[in-house]
Amino acid sequence: MDETIPFEGGLRNVIISKIESFSTGLLETINKYYEGNILEATSTFNKSMDDIFFHDINALNTLDANTSFYRARKNENKMFIKEDLFHIKFELRHIVSTNRYSVPGFPALYLGDCTYTCWEEFGQHKLRDLFFSRFINTKELKVIHIEKIEDLLEKLEGGNEDSNILHILSYFVLFPLTIACSIKVKFPFGNFKPEYIVPQLLLQYISKNPKIDGLKFPSTRINYSKLSQVKGYNYVFPVKTIDKTGFCKVLRKTFHCTEPTSLELEEIINNPIGTSHSSGPVHDGREIELINGIKSKYSRTSFGKIEFRLLNRGTGEI
Repeated sequence: MDETIPFEGGLRNVIISKIESFSTGLLETINKYYEGNILEATSTFNKSMDDIFFHDINALNTLDANTSFYRARKNENKMFIKEDLFHIKFELRHIVSTNRYSVPGFPALYLGDCTYTCWEEFGQHKLRDLFFSRFINTKELKVIHIEKIEDLLEKLEGGNEDSNILHILSYFVLFPLTIACSIKVKFPFGNFKPEYIVPQLLLQYISKNPKIDGLKFPSTRINYSKLSQVKGYNYVFPVKTIDKTGFCKVLRKTFHCTEPTSLELEEIINNPIGTSHSSGPVHDGREIELINGIKSKYSRTSFGKIEFRLLNRGTGEI
């Protein structure tokens, strides 16, 4: 991120003006969507985003190449291969349903920054019935970051005055978007969920913008008070090219992954009797509280162990 302070000079209330303008744009977007003017709603949203992200402040975060991500899939009584853990193929777009950051029929690659995040996104599904792959990005990526306030405060503790001002300004200017994308669904079984309007428009905005690769956002399922040094963020990378079959050519080049594995497979492969002296994950300070009042070292949990195995395996193109 450019370490210069934006909005210097000019009107003293320029920050408030930016926040108010962005908030008004989001409200107009929703109202036009409610009126059935989807095209106008999209245009209003896109203009609001352009004004915020590229006119005064570059609020994009950079992900270094070779960052590790994880993706899970429920056991279907078959051995998965790498392509089974990638985004839904174009010929199967009919099974892409509506979700917060999922537009019906539009494939995207959804990742978590740890296997615990994936487990939570699957509603704490039986862990032994989940397969996991580790993904890495082959190049630097630019993402919109919907940031937790706790992470902002942690960032401010180690920064200098200028960088701290930049982080604070970015956070508050983007706060209307953070709120609009973090509202819990009031009617989970409703066919239409207004809480998804802005997140889905955001996904479409990213898919059409060559300067943005994806979105980093917190989970609405995770109780972050139970985590220590475990970030627990989700990522979504929409397809950038469309084809009749197969996968997005851009995402295939951008992400490599390991062969899928499961907790059960790892127990079979790494039989405790034969591996009593093998090295294992080292405690790195991360902790998790799965049972009230009982904190566990993340590296010693099943999540940490399966990540340790995947971190020691090669990745390759789909």
